[in-house]
Amino acid sequence: MSTYEFKLPDVGEGLSEGEIVKWHVGPGDKVSADQIIVDVQTDKAIVEIPAPVAGTVVSLGGAPNDVIPVGAVLIVFETDGDAPTAESDTTAEPVAAPSTSTPPAPAAPASVAASAPAVASQPAAAKPLRALASPATRKLARELGVDLTAIEGTGSRGQVTRQDVEQAAAAPAAAPASAPAPVARMPAAAPSAPKVEGEDVVEPLRGLRRQVALSMEQAWREVPHIFSMDDIDATELVRARASLNEELAPAGIKLSYMPFFIKACVAALQAHPRFNASLDMAKEQIIYRHRYNIGMATATPDGLIVTVIHDADRKSLAEIAEEIGALAELARQRKVSLEQLSNGTFTISNYGSYGGLMGTPIIRPPEVAIAGFGRLHDAVVPIDGEPVIGKRLPFCISTDHRVNDGEHMGAFVDVMSRYLADPVRMLGRL
Repeated sequence: MSTYEFKLPDVGEGLSEGEIVKWHVGPGDKVSADQIIVDVQTDKAIVEIPAPVAGTVVSLGGAPNDVIPVGAVLIVFETDGDAPTAESDTTAEPVAAPSTSTPPAPAAPASVAASAPAVASQPAAAKPLRALASPATRKLARELGVDLTAIEGTGSRGQVTRQDVEQAAAAPAAAPASAPAPVARMPAAAPSAPKVEGEDVVEPLRGLRRQVALSMEQAWREVPHIFSMDDIDATELVRARASLNEELAPAGIKLSYMPFFIKACVAALQAHPRFNASLDMAKEQIIYRHRYNIGMATATPDGLIVTVIHDADRKSLAEIAEEIGALAELARQRKVSLEQLSNGTFTISNYGSYGGLMGTPIIRPPEVAIAGFGRLHDAVVPIDGEPVIGKRLPFCISTDHRVNDGEHMGAFVDVMSRYLADPVRMLGRL
């Protein structure tokens, strides 16, 4: 018999801590390898963590609502024989991580004199002597009859990922691709506030609401926001959406306005890369992102969830609409993955979808900008000196004043507005 301490792994992008949401086992329980033992809230979602070994639970490293740091003991097992080493069996399968080298910055807009500083590439981590893999990946390898030691892991620390195993099983000679994200569960819907009768109710700040509170506090404290508010003549946008929905109806595709918002923002980001960037004050660097991964802020009873449309510049309006629908369905089923919540470069908040007319969206660091769109509505506007009722789309753009000034903001808004006011321009980007 031996004792095995399982430490909280990094199940996110550089995760520093996790909140215990629910234990599925307790002291004295017998568990099998890969059995789900605990739900942990990360900064993006609730992740189910499986047991790395078979054995009997000796003790738990915390109670529900406790926040523990990565590397702290999560649970202790008593196992038969020698327990596996921590290095080989407690490494969580990570989200597809950013490259350790930053791509060269694209040319800055004409109004910008200096370009972003280059970031030196770092050597890849040395391959460990034993195969590194998460318990879920090991279970899959056993099911598919794949030898983990024969696979060169593509994870950020050299670990074998789920996709490495799947590719090895399907085509052993093929080079492994980038790692997929572990499956996570969205927090279950809950009342927005407890029922209060007779006396005050004190509610611990936990779960998704805690993560939202921490990130919003950081953003508002550290990021000097500047805002631009205006509205757009949306007559042609409304007409284009109706026409395309009629065209796409036989395929079962229905466009909301969000795909149009995404394509217009991507066009503006491509014209003004200072908005598709991140800021590293520690290194005093602006990193210009070469991918256009657009986050979509969604309100839930527990707080905001941001799912991400990756490489939106390469997708058509119809493809984006289908992906939006798929992400919504995954969210309803509590099966959205960490990858689908990660690596955003710019975010859109469509507060108009729940009736909001105007708002001031808060930037999500390390991003440097966010767009908010309000409710499409009728308004009286002057056309050739005559009052005319037309469709208007209000919006607000927020950006980090450390990266962008008013001149940059005006140029970005001009491009975005032109694409939304005249959607036929998007034909060149479909």
